[in-house]
Amino acid sequence: MIQLKIAFLDTEEAYLEQLKGYLMRRNETFFQIWTFSDTELFLKKAKDAAFDAVVMTAPFWEALKESVLEAKKILLCEGVREERLKECPYVVKHQSAEKLFCQISAMLWQEDREEKDFPEKTSELIGIYSPVHYENQMLFGMTMAQILGEKQKVLYVNLMGHSGFYQLVRTDAQEDLGDLLYGMMQREGDFASGLHRIRQTYRNIDFIPPVVNPEHLSEISDSLLERFLMELKNRSGYAVVIIDFGAVCLGFTKIIPVFGSFYCLYKEGVVNRYRMEEFFAYLEKDGAHIAERIRRIKMPEHIAHPEDTNPLENGLYGGMGDYIRRSVYGGEQIG
Repeated sequence: MIQLKIAFLDTEEAYLEQLKGYLMRRNETFFQIWTFSDTELFLKKAKDAAFDAVVMTAPFWEALKESVLEAKKILLCEGVREERLKECPYVVKHQSAEKLFCQISAMLWQEDREEKDFPEKTSELIGIYSPVHYENQMLFGMTMAQILGEKQKVLYVNLMGHSGFYQLVRTDAQEDLGDLLYGMMQREGDFASGLHRIRQTYRNIDFIPPVVNPEHLSEISDSLLERFLMELKNRSGYAVVIIDFGAVCLGFTKIIPVFGSFYCLYKEGVVNRYRMEEFFAYLEKDGAHIAERIRRIKMPEHIAHPEDTNPLENGLYGGMGDYIRRSVYGGEQIG
């Protein structure tokens, strides 16, 4: 797993403690950080530690301007930057720790993609689809992501239109999956840096904000989808990437072998049985080995949860969470 080594230099020790506390709460594995409120202590540590970045306030920037540092220097901007610092890379100090680390990681992925072998190992892709249009498919995928995210670094990707995702996690996004795919189509910038710039966090998982405009999903060609999946597998840096499909897409059967696991959700009913039979008949046209890779998961008619609560908030250790642990993994330890 990738680990970016970052030194933070600031005289405000309470702020440094907040950063360390954020990483501990998140069980963060992308970053290792060292904090310093003294220049000499930093220079002594820098002799032994190969930092990827040094993030520092203006007084430290001035104190270290003559020092030779192999790490990328990033200004921790507390207000209006002085004219002499206008051109230096910077992040804003007074923002959420989540956005701060997203911006830093995007800078490092973009800067060093040709110099470093990112990542050290590929991600496991898990696919989820329901030909019967199971109403709680997204709840299933996100709950699985949270369970796996207790011990691993997990990314959740939603390929549905109007899924209700933003209301479920109570957030919005300035950039979403559509922007990331558009950049890939135009070959603008680096995929990994774009991913880590727009990713957000919910509980113990990261996610790519789903498309706000569902028409963007119809623009995904089979070659773009294949390239997108391979980038997620080889360059996202996550241990697991869970992908929730809203519909069969171009080249669907060709991408199945890319996944380590693929779950097909269904439930009882005559019409649902017909849908399942038609779906697997479609898969078998490209060979029985494709259909055999997909695991059928029979879902209950309804996963009960209080009407006035968010199902993701109480589903991890009840309802859907218990069902996934019991039925999908057979009571065994996940992973």
